[in-house]
Amino acid sequence: MSKVVVAQKADQQVLQMLQSVAQVAQVQEGSLDDLKEQLRGADAALVGTWMKFNAELMDLSPSLKVIARTGAGVDNVDVGAATRRGIMVLNTPTANSVSVAEHAVAMLLAVSKQLAFLDASVRQGNFKARRLYLPMDVEGKTLGLIGCGNIGRMVAQKCRDAFHMHTIGFDPFLKTAPQGIDLCATIRAILSQADFVSLHLPYSPETKHLISQKEISLMKPSTFLINTSRGGIINEAALADALNAGTIAGAALDVFDEEPLKPDNPLLFCKNLLLTPHAAALTRECVLRVAICAAQGIMDHLSGRRPEFVYNKEVLD
Repeated sequence: MSKVVVAQKADQQVLQMLQSVAQVAQVQEGSLDDLKEQLRGADAALVGTWMKFNAELMDLSPSLKVIARTGAGVDNVDVGAATRRGIMVLNTPTANSVSVAEHAVAMLLAVSKQLAFLDASVRQGNFKARRLYLPMDVEGKTLGLIGCGNIGRMVAQKCRDAFHMHTIGFDPFLKTAPQGIDLCATIRAILSQADFVSLHLPYSPETKHLISQKEISLMKPSTFLINTSRGGIINEAALADALNAGTIAGAALDVFDEEPLKPDNPLLFCKNLLLTPHAAALTRECVLRVAICAAQGIMDHLSGRRPEFVYNKEVLD
């Protein structure tokens, strides 16, 4: 019987799905030693983000043919090493879209309305903070997307339907503009025009520090920057300098270069910055949704079917 390693907490429904086609070994989340032990003889692994699934782990089981990630990103899996070994890397690129899009819009509203500051002011007895007139309206403002995939399009639709926002976007992989989004030829055009810049792209050598001091300097002083995609796309030191200098209005980040943040991270001491702990996709509904999708991919492979979401499609050849 095939063996599947589940290397994260999993709902009973997910475990029962996998147990219908394989022997399931559940790993204590955070225990690399336990993971290494359980991987021996495994045919598939369902993994989250707490470990780096590298070549060393892959080589523990010559029969390993599937690594299924619960989420859209696969940056904690050595995809090149997997491909060379004929291992499919699966992801769940659509299962978390709604949750992340909702989180991005929530962050947009929270920073524009100064909710964190006003909440703290009330708790500190500073009711006069209401007369600082810090919140701003979002109605009719311009949303700039960098990356116009599933999540970016959902953010645009929600902002357009609820707040009549005008959306501009940059995505080098799109030849035609998605409905309701005006495509721009350069990132520079997005940064210089948008009132809110929202990032929706994967982390790669090409996108590392895509938003740095030069790019931030193109933004208007009234612009807010939002990132629910991947840490490392923003140069955090440059962003901290800009926030403290007041050269942009504020920012909201769910993802970071290094997670969790170290106590001396300059972001922790910034003004007008909202932080959440890489939690955009961790709603009650979404956690189950992505796990079911990842488990279905494993079940498809073990049943002789091609999984729907194969990240390294070249391995199929």
